[in-house]
Amino acid sequence: MKKILIILIFVGFIADSFSQNQQRQPRREQNKTFTQHGIDDPAAHVILRDVRKNLNSFKSLKFDFTFLINNQNDRTQNSIEKGSILIKGEKYNLNFMKMNGISDGKTVWNFNSETREVHISKVNPQDMETLNPLALLETYEKNFRVKLIREDQERGIDVMIIDLLPFENRSFHKVRVLTDRAKKTLVSMEIHDKNGTTMTFRIDRMQTNVSAPDSEFKFDISKHPGVEVVDMR
Repeated sequence: MKKILIILIFVGFIADSFSQNQQRQPRREQNKTFTQHGIDDPAAHVILRDVRKNLNSFKSLKFDFTFLINNQNDRTQNSIEKGSILIKGEKYNLNFMKMNGISDGKTVWNFNSETREVHISKVNPQDMETLNPLALLETYEKNFRVKLIREDQERGIDVMIIDLLPFENRSFHKVRVLTDRAKKTLVSMEIHDKNGTTMTFRIDRMQTNVSAPDSEFKFDISKHPGVEVVDMR
């Protein structure tokens, strides 16, 4: 379940920030501004807001992704997992590690295909920035200062690398975002934990305006005979 929530944190960033089709130019220190939280980079904000605008222009999104965990201190914790997520506004349908997480924006269903259990709960408004695929990117400016690190290439894509540095004390010290410079979309995100762990959400394929009927965002118990229902609403 922890990994499911981490994926949803990343997805939260998706619906709310990232990229710009800007000309390559040298970085200029005078373009940075100082805030009560440290240096903030206007150029990085332009990129993130352009990506957010681009992603929010689609009625629905589907991502096939790879989720990687790398721990510098304990090699046994390293892992690679594949998954996919369908997003439509506040709704999502996530398939990851034999788990199916579904939300219609009001109710959340987490179905474990191994234990044959589905846990049902209400969406907690206080958790919207974590669980809502759109909310976190809409409000990232309130929680992070940003810094444009450099232009680079990632898997043959020209990318802009941006670090998001939290205002408040968190278990992680930064989120690194890679955006496609030309397409104004997301390439990958990395959460750099203070314990030496890096969690990477890498987009392998993005589809836009895919078919996303409301039935995709509700768990149909009748299609899973014998499932144990744990209703926590």
